[in-house]
Amino acid sequence: MRLAAPGVCFRASPAEEYAVRKYDDKTTRRMGMMKLNIFHRTDPGRYEIFKQQQDLVHSLGMKTSIFLHYFDLFQDHIVADALAYNEEFGDEIGLALNRLEGPGMDDISRGLEHIWLFDEEQKRQLMEMALGKFEEVFERMPTAVTSYHFDSSALRILKEIAPEVEGLVGGCFEEGVRVFHGCNHSWYLFNEGMPWGPWFPAKGHTLRPAADETDWAGVVAVPHLARDMSLSYEGRNDFWASHPPNVIRGMGNDASFCPYDLNLIDQYRMQADFNGHTYYNTFVGTQWLTWNHNSEYPPEVAWDLYTKQLTYFKQLKDQGELDDLTLTEYARWHKESRAFAEPEVYLAKEMLYQSHKHYFWHIDPDLRVLIDANQGGSIGDLRAYIGRVEKATGPDTPNRENGAYPYLIQSQYRTGYPNHSFDGSRTTLKLVKNGQEVDLCTVPTKVASVERSSAGSRIVLTPASVVFPDGSSVAVETTYVIEPGGIITLKRSLSGETEGVLATEYLKGAPGCTEYPTDLHGIVLQVVDSETTQEMDYLYRRRRLEVVEPKCVGAVVPQVNSRVMMAPENGSTPSSGLAREGNLFEPYFVLELTYDTNTSTEFSTCLTITA
Repeated sequence: MRLAAPGVCFRASPAEEYAVRKYDDKTTRRMGMMKLNIFHRTDPGRYEIFKQQQDLVHSLGMKTSIFLHYFDLFQDHIVADALAYNEEFGDEIGLALNRLEGPGMDDISRGLEHIWLFDEEQKRQLMEMALGKFEEVFERMPTAVTSYHFDSSALRILKEIAPEVEGLVGGCFEEGVRVFHGCNHSWYLFNEGMPWGPWFPAKGHTLRPAADETDWAGVVAVPHLARDMSLSYEGRNDFWASHPPNVIRGMGNDASFCPYDLNLIDQYRMQADFNGHTYYNTFVGTQWLTWNHNSEYPPEVAWDLYTKQLTYFKQLKDQGELDDLTLTEYARWHKESRAFAEPEVYLAKEMLYQSHKHYFWHIDPDLRVLIDANQGGSIGDLRAYIGRVEKATGPDTPNRENGAYPYLIQSQYRTGYPNHSFDGSRTTLKLVKNGQEVDLCTVPTKVASVERSSAGSRIVLTPASVVFPDGSSVAVETTYVIEPGGIITLKRSLSGETEGVLATEYLKGAPGCTEYPTDLHGIVLQVVDSETTQEMDYLYRRRRLEVVEPKCVGAVVPQVNSRVMMAPENGSTPSSGLAREGNLFEPYFVLELTYDTNTSTEFSTCLTITA
């Protein structure tokens, strides 16, 4: 049974898909310039396929970044072809730190292919060997390097050996737990919590965007593929990315009919209207363009879809809407054009299954936030970059294989809306009338408008219609303002039959890196009124602190090196506040501020995360 093919057949017009788009408070053109990287890796076992890939790109008048492995550097014909591609077409020659094998290297790697999984001594040995051979062959160090992931120690060592490196493929967006499960628990790549687009990696944690030049690891990183920003949150995303043969793996095509591939490109193009630019890459290995046990189709189908993708890039280039660059060229453009503190946003509208769900992503050096409009505009994923968590991977670290940046909220892993017992990790609004409670996360909404500037981002959701058991209804309009410094302001406006309604903003936090609970000892819960501060250490006893007319409620969360605080904003006056610990069957902490709508039907709450 094919799940997705019928659902990918539509291509809504850009005007229909994105009704309101603003950039720096000025209306922009419908779609802006897309920066494109086309990446290829050599493969001695399937070298003719690699050459066909190269010929296809060149026939379309575009160029590539080609990455040679260590063992390729011993093959004279591969080196000669790379030099010819560089001279004739302007292709870049870079180094691939995948498949770590070859003369002298096998004794160190012993079959392990991934640089981030070695101890620091072995990382240095392997990179010295690979980079040294590259320099011997080309009489220079590479300026572009690729791997599925670089942890902080691997990137530091890389820059020590080859300071010339400017750009790297540095991570696989949101690949982690779900891809691990989907690969029969055999794919040890945990990259969750990283940027979805190019970024300046921080020294202490390469998946965190650097705050400034002193915090910066010295390269521009790009993700391995552009991912579907709806399905990256909902499930495994290795199928749903800028890689046509992987879409075949996910059965998102009907033979050579696959509008999804081009829809994904267009959705990324639309983000330029918010950010002023957009980035895309494709990185199809040779194994996906021949007979493959992951595909029910012959290689001709994979080639056809790959050709259609590249041809669409060519069409956009001819229209002046796309610029194809090498990775080093892009890295230089990024350094010249992007500020460290510049926020970026992504408005995702789910298109594969035509569910029409909306997700809004915001990222800056202090926060990565996902607003789940389908759950009433709740925060479904929150990474507190402001805590500057440091992490290296390898057997000589306590982190071993897990390089993910920890979450403070992840509702897909930690229950989300109530399942069988207690509800899970997220933040949203509860409304109570005559003792009957409705959680806003049960009311789907849409993103009505988006604004982004250097000062942050602002989104307005469509009004949520809440219906109580007695038949009365209340409409809730929600606005989010996300600012630098870890500040998220929620503005609520209620209308309709609001008499007697109590509205409670709440945050349910559960720090971690996987779907399993972590030890919450060390968390300190706080409530503050005009006279006193009450505190309580987290001991899994489901105790609570309560306060009347609170100034704020909060929690110190050492697991993410951060303090979380909820406080009324803009003259709003909550009637009560609460901080509560959970237990071993409910391993969360809860913060609440309750507003009486008899006092006001409009109120604002500031969620602040500090180090």
